[in-house]
Amino acid sequence: MKLHVLGCAGGIGGQQRFTTCLRVDDDILLDAGTGVTNLDVEQLAAIDHVFLTHSHLDHVAGLALLADSVVGRRSTAVTVHASGDVIAALQQHLFNWVLWPDFSVIPSAQAPVLRWAPFVPGEAIRLGARTITSHPVNHMPGAVAYRVQNERDGFLFSGDMSSTPELWRALLEQHRLSTVVVDCSFPNGEAELARKSMHFCPQALLDDIAAMPHATKFLIYHLKPGQEDAIMAELKAAAGGRPLRALQCGDTFTF
Repeated sequence: MKLHVLGCAGGIGGQQRFTTCLRVDDDILLDAGTGVTNLDVEQLAAIDHVFLTHSHLDHVAGLALLADSVVGRRSTAVTVHASGDVIAALQQHLFNWVLWPDFSVIPSAQAPVLRWAPFVPGEAIRLGARTITSHPVNHMPGAVAYRVQNERDGFLFSGDMSSTPELWRALLEQHRLSTVVVDCSFPNGEAELARKSMHFCPQALLDDIAAMPHATKFLIYHLKPGQEDAIMAELKAAAGGRPLRALQCGDTFTF
């Protein structure tokens, strides 16, 4: 199982430039921010499943563009997996014929480009040898993290989140989980802004993951533009040797 980082920035104009989008093998996207624009038309048409953590624009803007690009290039719909709250938000506020056409009825309701697949957070979805399990997180209504595993190994993609002790307790029971991709958006000096926007700053993140095994690799994403180095310096200074580094657009991993 391969993970390719198409986008991981917490905004535009910074070191990473493209917002959140991770590709698993050739056929699955985790979120669909502007990083999806790194794929060509053939690669876009190969995407069968999109798993959304939440409905904020930096995580879904690329879904609208993907839908437009693959019209007539696929024989089946792209399945969009998300919680019911997230799908309802997208239907009401994005795919509503005002901001963007409703691609769940284009070219027709019988043969659409997109198919909505709501789940109850906590549900596991098996796609071939891969199992993708959603976990509720504290960010916005319906927000989830995804645990992605095969028979040997796996990783967690947190999406955007703030303190969620229940998530880390659940992960402690998982033996096929070597890596965590986790949000840390603001430096400690902006802890109040992080709290209000339901993101992590370094101290809040380290407090939240304190019980996680030190062998678990943490890849830090969603760093706010212009603050990347400061956030990582604060994290490393207080991490006590825990392995962590900033995620980079273009990174690839094999599990």
